[in-house]
Amino acid sequence: MSNCCIIPHTGDIPACPMNGQITRPVPKKTVESLIKPELKTSLTPQPYYFCDAPDCDTVYVSALGDHLIAKDMLTVRVGIKETEDPIPLCYCFGYDRRAVRDDIRHTGDTQIQNLIKQRVRAGECHCEEMNPSGGCCLGAIAKVIKQARAMKEQNLL
Repeated sequence: MSNCCIIPHTGDIPACPMNGQITRPVPKKTVESLIKPELKTSLTPQPYYFCDAPDCDTVYVSALGDHLIAKDMLTVRVGIKETEDPIPLCYCFGYDRRAVRDDIRHTGDTQIQNLIKQRVRAGECHCEEMNPSGGCCLGAIAKVIKQARAMKEQNLL
């Protein structure tokens, strides 16, 4: 779908109609890249917004709130909405929560964050097309590293 068909949204950012949480804008190409091919014709020309509530199956909400895209309509698992491993963290390079935890369990540290940063600097990332949030994974990676280190200190890992 070309940009000429996208209707700009100048109103308030929509809340997810399923849980009332405020959503975040997501590039249209993110939705187009991740929705199952047979569902692409159902996309509206409106902008879409990402619902990052972990307990909500809705992933994208159209600007007017009249079109919802749920987890099962996508070609990838949405890490923030998953509870069981493998929980994807880095969609560009294939890192998940288990890999981070395994590194910290076995070595006390992980180089995953540095490896991702190197590849991002090399221009190898495609976050807008591959990550359901439409953005970089480094924040999620840092959060999981911090959690895993805390679990290791408490002998829970």
